[in-house]
Amino acid sequence: MKDKLGFRIIRAVVLGALSLFVIFPLYIAFVTAATPFEDFSNTFRWVPEHPNLSAFVDVWSETPLAKYFLNSIIVTVATVAIAIPVAIAAAYGVSRYRFPGRKAFMAVILSTQMFPGIFFLIPLFLLAVKVQNVVGVQVVGSRWGLVLVYLSFALPLCIWVLAGYFNSIPKDVEEAGMIDGLSNVVAFARLVLPSNLGAVVAVAVFATVMSWSEVLFASVLTTNETQTLAIGLSAIVAQPTSPVHWNNIMAASILASLPIVIAFSLVQKRFVQGLSSGAVKG
Repeated sequence: MKDKLGFRIIRAVVLGALSLFVIFPLYIAFVTAATPFEDFSNTFRWVPEHPNLSAFVDVWSETPLAKYFLNSIIVTVATVAIAIPVAIAAAYGVSRYRFPGRKAFMAVILSTQMFPGIFFLIPLFLLAVKVQNVVGVQVVGSRWGLVLVYLSFALPLCIWVLAGYFNSIPKDVEEAGMIDGLSNVVAFARLVLPSNLGAVVAVAVFATVMSWSEVLFASVLTTNETQTLAIGLSAIVAQPTSPVHWNNIMAASILASLPIVIAFSLVQKRFVQGLSSGAVKG
């Protein structure tokens, strides 16, 4: 009994410390955003003297935040909408069929995750310029060019993760469905995929966060008209204004985080199920 009580106390202390570690920066961000620019001084105030939300309005009127939001939404939605179906099909093919080069294919997929993104920056940029010159269609500076680059990073990990989940499902499940008259594809869609929706949500969350917050490639492959939200926030921070309007910067950061927070809260249950089932299945 004492051991259980001691474990509960330790767990409460650890969880409380982790919660403070997460909540404290958020509190600082909200306090800074709610502090009027005129009230800023050398001493930080834990509670604003005259709190208001004018910074959230000013950041929309003073910067093209709506354009940044639109570009990020288009790029992120397109990346996820393409990556998930392709990853599901590829992972299922790798999991269920034995074909020449299968092991080499999986090794290449895994190897793409071993190098930092900057390693591919110049090669991808040169490739985009070459394709642009040959085809005659704008790649550098376009949203769809950025989508293609993001797919090259999101797809390998999505395929690798989903293939592991599909391997954990016995083939007998699909064979039983085919005995009942279902085709291979229908048996997969009805019997295998529903039990792995948590895994699909998990890789979709990864692709979403990666596309929404990526900075390196977006800073090179976009123009003023196609800049994403991450690049827009960097530009706001780097503005050579004196003094710096920290309330506007914090307000923009909070607004940029809201879509991801809302999206994650909607799929949180499925996401946790996917992670926990992966831990159990191995």
